[in-house]
Amino acid sequence: MRTKYIGAIFAVLGLALAGCSSSPQANPSVGAAPESNVTVFAASSLTKAFTELGKAFESEHPGVKVTFSFGASSTLAEQIAAGAPADVFASASKKSMDAVSAQIPTSTFMASNRVVAAFPATNPLRAISDLNNASVKWIQCDHQVPCGAAADAALTAEGVTGTPISLEPDVKSVVTKLTALEVDAAIVYITDVIAAGEDFQSLEFADVLKATTNYPIGKTTTSNEMAQQFVDFVLSAKGQKFLTSAGFSIEQAIQ
Repeated sequence: MRTKYIGAIFAVLGLALAGCSSSPQANPSVGAAPESNVTVFAASSLTKAFTELGKAFESEHPGVKVTFSFGASSTLAEQIAAGAPADVFASASKKSMDAVSAQIPTSTFMASNRVVAAFPATNPLRAISDLNNASVKWIQCDHQVPCGAAADAALTAEGVTGTPISLEPDVKSVVTKLTALEVDAAIVYITDVIAAGEDFQSLEFADVLKATTNYPIGKTTTSNEMAQQFVDFVLSAKGQKFLTSAGFSIEQAIQ
């Protein structure tokens, strides 16, 4: 009887140990990666800065993968409102962020940027008023996207009545045509001119406030904890250095 009793005890202990060994705590990496990944929708003007920033974030969080979707803020906002699986949205305007207030009820100012009149160094503009000259071929972003809205406001304040030969879907498209020398000038962000290097120059608009747009960032209500950590990283001193190095300002324009 005593032998059977001891055998029963060992059997129970064996089942308990087996249960512990199969517990997720014994191998925390199993099934953890998907919940730790972060999908970030960001304005196309943030492509360079955020790509570098994302790599730095991943290096500080081993096993975490940050996936970016860059595009016009207005388009990204439409996608998020339609249910696109975004964890974080970094917009080039408050208007686009406000459009997804149901998905992102809270956002924080991240940086600001300003549009300028850019042109090849070999074919300089003397003044922004040269855009009124019909012989000057220039382009800008479409009116509904942030870079286009800022361009419209700055050009109007400058007294420019000339017409661009095309309206592009986002600033990346504008930069592509400018760097390919398909146009004489383009209204782009100062960050784009900095990224293009010495081959391109720019003229500032007199009304800097009109030319400036604020960039908010926020996480969706369906995101995970890692999404908040990404937002916090962007807003940290280390994250802000990536933005200022690319030419963004961390001063908020009062509009």
